[in-house]
Amino acid sequence: MKTYLIRRAIASVITFFAIITIVFLLARFTGDPLAELEDDPRMTPEVLATIKALFGLDKPLHIQYISFIENLFRGELGFSLHYMRPVAAVIAERLPYTLALLIPSITLSNYLAYKIGIECGWRRGSKFDIAMVTSSIFLRSVPYFWLAILFLYVFSVELGVTPLFGAMTPGNRPSLTWEWIADYLWHYALPFTVLVFRATIVRVLYIRNTLIDILGEDYITTAFAKGLPDKEVKYKHAARNALIPIITVLGLRYAYLIDGAILTETVFSYPGTGRLVYEAVVNRDYWLLQGVVVILASSVIVVNFVIDLIYSLLDPRVRYR
Repeated sequence: MKTYLIRRAIASVITFFAIITIVFLLARFTGDPLAELEDDPRMTPEVLATIKALFGLDKPLHIQYISFIENLFRGELGFSLHYMRPVAAVIAERLPYTLALLIPSITLSNYLAYKIGIECGWRRGSKFDIAMVTSSIFLRSVPYFWLAILFLYVFSVELGVTPLFGAMTPGNRPSLTWEWIADYLWHYALPFTVLVFRATIVRVLYIRNTLIDILGEDYITTAFAKGLPDKEVKYKHAARNALIPIITVLGLRYAYLIDGAILTETVFSYPGTGRLVYEAVVNRDYWLLQGVVVILASSVIVVNFVIDLIYSLLDPRVRYR
């Protein structure tokens, strides 16, 4: 186990540096973040040169990269040109909204997908199974943003039961009053429903097929031959063993807490870090984009490492691969 963990830790560190290097380069390929200032007739060449020197844009690319890594180790993510604030402060302001939206939605959709998928696999060929498989295939082919827009149109435009945008009514400030909590939940309901609905139905198919594979194993046939009750065979033998590969698929969803709702947050104008990624790209904000991706890469790698650890405990064979 010790050798396995060391090997995974080294791979995680290499992956992290590879990701932030690629993002550093891609961010600079999006264009000059000061292009709009250069077109401003009020901006003198001297002032523009001063701004470039202040942000290190006048230095060669490799010097900028070294400075980026050094600042990263000091915990400095840079300064956002778009928000004119430190990147860490902008992310800290948006992150709670994303965590509040995604952690409950991912947890609930994982639970529902697992329970429904197990039932579909156990009742293979039934009307319930056919309906869920058809729904899963259909939703897999539907663009995520289209589904979000459809929900928004039906419930906000036509029915008027949910707000059109935001996490709270304009003018409200976060507080622990019942009025603010009710207002927040009113805005929260629709994006939360979209995330849970699609994620649940889409992942049912994978869990169903995993259980069907398990049901073909010899030990399941032996369990039936012993006369064990169907409920015991389903949950203690089939579902428990099907859980091992499912953990990887469902568990990795937590790794994408930062950007897992980019489209949802953009459609609903929800002020989370997913929308922050979109704003950073649109505004060519190098430092904001780099900061968000650093947090994203860290979360993906940490969660992936934890999943590998859990997987190795459930199935010791993976330690020797």
